[in-house]
This record gives sequence, structure tokens and C-alpha cells, in this order.
Amino acid sequence: MSTLFSAFNRRSSRPRVAVVTSTYARSQDDHQVPWMREMAARTASHLESLKVYAPSFRGLTNHEIDGVEVRRFRYAPANSETLTHDSGAPSKSRSLGYKLLVLPYLIMGMFAMFAWCVRDRTRVLHVHWPFPHGLWALLPKWILGVRVVAMCHGAELALARKSWIIRKALQFFLSQADEICANSSHTAAEIRRLCGFDSRVVPYGATVAEPEIFQEPQTDEVPTLLFCGRLIQRKGIDVLLRALPMVLAERAVKLVITGEGDRKAEWEQLAKELGLESTVRFAGFVSNEELGELYRNCTTYVHPAIHDDNGDTEGLGVVLIEALANKKPVIASEVGGIVDVIIDGETGLLVPEKNEGALALAILRVLSDSSLAAALGEQGRLHASRVFDWDRCADLTLGVYQGRHFVPAGQLPLAA
Repeated sequence: MSTLFSAFNRRSSRPRVAVVTSTYARSQDDHQVPWMREMAARTASHLESLKVYAPSFRGLTNHEIDGVEVRRFRYAPANSETLTHDSGAPSKSRSLGYKLLVLPYLIMGMFAMFAWCVRDRTRVLHVHWPFPHGLWALLPKWILGVRVVAMCHGAELALARKSWIIRKALQFFLSQADEICANSSHTAAEIRRLCGFDSRVVPYGATVAEPEIFQEPQTDEVPTLLFCGRLIQRKGIDVLLRALPMVLAERAVKLVITGEGDRKAEWEQLAKELGLESTVRFAGFVSNEELGELYRNCTTYVHPAIHDDNGDTEGLGVVLIEALANKKPVIASEVGGIVDVIIDGETGLLVPEKNEGALALAILRVLSDSSLAAALGEQGRLHASRVFDWDRCADLTLGVYQGRHFVPAGQLPLAA
């Protein structure tokens, strides 16, 4: 029966799909993992059904976002259900209190996924971060014959690099998947190196609307640098803050930093110690509309990502794609999946990670050369529209569900 069910799944061009994730928007106005939400909204109409299976957060129950039903499972008392969202489970689980939540999280999630697959007649499970969430796909696959798609983003691979047990668990979960996907060629290469599996590269697009009219920068205004993202160690904001005094020695600039995270207070204090209170603004969480305005009005986008203490770094960097879509010159660290988005000297400038001097020089170079800035912005927009177009990304994802469009691991698929 399982074999027949599995065969039917492979033949179906409009399967019943469930997206399995640890983090998903908690309300219509929540901007957690916006790229996952955008992908769900864009693929849902091409499927027989699409649902999101996710853990609760502080007692949150089932709800609907963008016309997509989100099922939530409970794993602890409401005030303790904080393992996911905001700072992310890997960072939180270092404390004893959060570690105690991991076991009920995994057990309750495993039973919930199986029950929902039976109830919804789910045929495809799209599992994000297969360590540890690959555990939840085992019963649906083994008993119901559900097709499993494992999607790696990089964080699970960083954990696997540091722990033999996690690496073996990840290898096992990936061995049980019908398809393995990666968000960038860097992640695909790491999957092959650590676990020995090939994977499909399925990127994401920008979640901030591209402007209809591109604004020319005002040369008489103080240039504005922009960073967007969670304020966690691997974003490297301390490197950018330490580079700013070198930039300010040559010319005046402003820096806007959006987002929240466990390093925010530390970096706000560092800005004060460096005398940057009048230069740097920590804007916190902003709406998509506000974010779009910041992209349009900034002079240069800067992304000083690093490898953090766990060896984790950017798997792709959707904010870079958003900056390119707004025709902004981008300066970023040469780490992780960033190199799929930023081609040095063509779609932006790449600098070594944790190098304040190189970062400052790159910023000054772009700010002092308007022709270079314009060329990077134009070529970047073209690259984003070719490689990270949402229609393409959605079609690649649908192809994964249906078993078509194989792309060898390590190759970023390009538009025809």
C-alpha cells in the first residue's frame, strides 16, 4: 500500500503539499521568514492544496495567512513556547531552559505531523532545516508513503560541522528524503562535502516590491548606508561599526540598521563607545513598506556577514537580492551563499570577512565613484531579475514537488 501511495504521489502534477518549518509568520503583519511565506503564496494556487505545519509560539493556535492555512502544534505551556521565532532555536537552545524544551518539541511535532498528514491526505512534505525536523517526516514516509523534500539553509550544516552525532543524524534524515534542496550553491557544496549527497539549488527572491521608478541619488545629501537583518552574531555588525570611523575620517555618512536580535544591546553599546550615536540609527523591526522606502532612499547597501562561533554564515542572503532589485550598489563579505548573489566587481563588491579596513575602503570606493555605483546597481538589478525572479523560483519549487527540473548540486540555475 505504501508503495502504491508513493507511486501515485510521483505521478501527481497537483499534489497536496505541507511546508514543515520551525518558524513562520504569526500574523498577517509578522515578517518572520518572508521568503518562505512568499513561496507558499505563489505555489499554493498550482497545487491541490498547501498547508504550513509549524510549532506554536506562546499558545498560538491554527490560523490563516495569505489564504494559506497554518497548523500549529503545542509542545509546552503557553508562556514557555518560545523555542522558535525571533532569535532562532540554535541560539536559544544554548541555555538550559530552552534545552529542556527540545525533547517535547521534537516528540509533539512528530506525532502532530503524522496526524495532520493522515487528516489532510498530504502527499508531499517540504521539510525546512532537516536537522532536526527530518525526524518529523519519518512516520509519514514509512507508513503513508509521503514524498519528502528536505530543504537545507546552512544552519543545520554549521551544527553538523561541530558535532559527529548531529552530522550522522543529518545524513540519516537526508538519506530518507526523496529530494534534497539547497538555497545556494555554497549550501549544496556543504551538503555534498559533509553528507555525501547531491542536491537541487532552489533560491528565493526579493520580498520587498521593486520600485516602478528608480530614484537617482541626491549628490548634495549625506550618503546613507543600510543594513537589514536579524541582529545576531553571524551578521557581523560589529565589523561595520568598527569600520565606520575610518569612513568618517574621509567623508560624512549615515548608517541605518534594521532588525532585532540578541546582539542588539551589545552593538548599540559599541556604537556609543565609538562615538557613533549621531551617525548610526538602530531602527528595529520595520514593515515591508518602510523597508522598501529604506532601500529606495539609501545610497549603498552593506552586509558584513561572518562565520559565527558555530561556523554558521549566510546561506543565501535575500536582503542582498532586495537591494539589487532596488538598483543599489552592494558591499558584502565573501562568505557562504552571498557569492551566488554578489559577483565581485559586477553586481557588487566583495570583501574578506572580519576585515574593517577592507570594508571601509570598499565603502569609500563606491561613495566616491558614481559611475561605479551606477554600474553595480544596474548590473545587480539585471542579475537579480534573471536568477532570483519569483516566477522562476516558484516553478523550480513546483518542479521539486513533481520530480522534474533537476539541477546538479553546486550549479545555480539561470533563466533561459
